[in-house]
Amino acid sequence: MTEVTTKLVFVGEMGAGKTTAIRSISDQEPVSTEMPISDEVTGEKTHTTVALDYSSIALDSGDLLHVYGVPGQHYLDFMWPMVAEGAMGIVVLVNAERDDCLDSADMLLRRFRALAPGACFAVGVTRCDLMPAFSLPAFRDALVSRGHRLAVMRVDARDSAQVDFLVKTLLSYRYAETLDLPA
Repeated sequence: MTEVTTKLVFVGEMGAGKTTAIRSISDQEPVSTEMPISDEVTGEKTHTTVALDYSSIALDSGDLLHVYGVPGQHYLDFMWPMVAEGAMGIVVLVNAERDDCLDSADMLLRRFRALAPGACFAVGVTRCDLMPAFSLPAFRDALVSRGHRLAVMRVDARDSAQVDFLVKTLLSYRYAETLDLPA
């Protein structure tokens, strides 16, 4: 059997959980370009990705899934086209604690659809446990009203089972798109 390689990219604003999600599902320690954050930034986050994260995962089929994470800072968005090229799937992670998480998701979906028009998309909302008032159905409906029909779910980036489920959901959407079903 010939090994097929596929590319999956995690995108999101700084602090959305991209590096954590990739670590949680990786077979091995990912290559990471995390650097300490300057003193001006407050909060619990002490490091941020400045180039990309990378890992590969052997799928049950024997195929190899290449997993990338891009930096969330917009001044590093020159990396986005290089990493998105050829991606079969894009996972957009947004932090429920951010007031602008809907606008962020919308912007990232539009930007990455332009960069990877053949990719399938899913949205994972992180840190919902810290925002009891966050309504996933309202968030999903707002994305639909902006023209985005895709899988949207809560995800704890630290929990490998949740991240794995999000990735498998995206892959199942991708597989469903490739089926040649009779009309």
